[in-house]
Amino acid sequence: MPRAAIRRRALAAALASAAMLSACTSSSGDAGAPKTPAVAPDAAQTTAATAVGAVAASSLDATAAGAAAREKAFVGAALQSANAYAKTLPGRTAADKAAGELSTTGVKVLAISRGGDAPQQVLAQTTLKKTGAAVLVLLVGGQAGAPFKAAAVTPMLPEAKLDALDATTDGSAAVGDGAGLSAKPDDVVAAFAASVKYPKPTATKMLADDPLSQQLRQSAAAQSQALNNQGAFTQEHDPKGIIGGLRLKDGKGAIVFAHLVRSDAIAMRAPVKLTPAKDLTLLTGIKQITTEASLTSNEIIAIVIPASGPARIVAASDQLVAGSGR
Repeated sequence: MPRAAIRRRALAAALASAAMLSACTSSSGDAGAPKTPAVAPDAAQTTAATAVGAVAASSLDATAAGAAAREKAFVGAALQSANAYAKTLPGRTAADKAAGELSTTGVKVLAISRGGDAPQQVLAQTTLKKTGAAVLVLLVGGQAGAPFKAAAVTPMLPEAKLDALDATTDGSAAVGDGAGLSAKPDDVVAAFAASVKYPKPTATKMLADDPLSQQLRQSAAAQSQALNNQGAFTQEHDPKGIIGGLRLKDGKGAIVFAHLVRSDAIAMRAPVKLTPAKDLTLLTGIKQITTEASLTSNEIIAIVIPASGPARIVAASDQLVAGSGR
């Protein structure tokens, strides 16, 4: 599966869009909506277990059958990321594959969207098979009997915690337009993107410090320094939209999933001979870089936006999906 963003390989090592879903139709959370889940809790549990199993199995299948299975298991940016990851499987060690493998046992439904909200959503939690680290899986679908698919598979960041959601028997209200939150979801995502661009990140008070943002800034600085004044490195994070999300219990905020595209670019001042990592070669066929390179990665983040105070990133995934070089 796409690796956790906190463990992302630096570009220096690398060189050695699918349609987005609507956030939900409700505009202000509860707003008098009936507390009825869109899917019965027992059915949601079965759905989540089946969906996570399909995600786990198809993620590690580089065959044509695996590609067909991923079409049924994923949607949107998550599908693009899963397909890109599968293309790199031939170049990965057994240990590398095992590090990102999802557990298909102990899947737990954390929340279910309410009846009448679209798209229908089921927020589930599983773990990484090797380490037991928590992974959030946002499933969307259900309209007219359509199957639920994974729109986000995001390992939780170290020490991150998710606040309580409404009971699955009641369902959780939609995020809607973000009314009642400390900031609009789109504004929070834009603030995150500006705070981690390189060079010249823009500090924000909308977000609390988190290990993902710290790692992105440190990694970008390290990659620039590694060029040793022989070239220029830039990194941009382009918000692509809100994938989905649900309100927290008792009006205390919401958890929101968003998609960004990160562009890493390097331009050498004089020709050199750089050998790309296997990921880039397997994805693009590029075997050598001499003057410039550009890498495109999907970032999917889960943000808790409270009713007041700064938002915080609680989970994230990161996957290289395209690249170019010459």
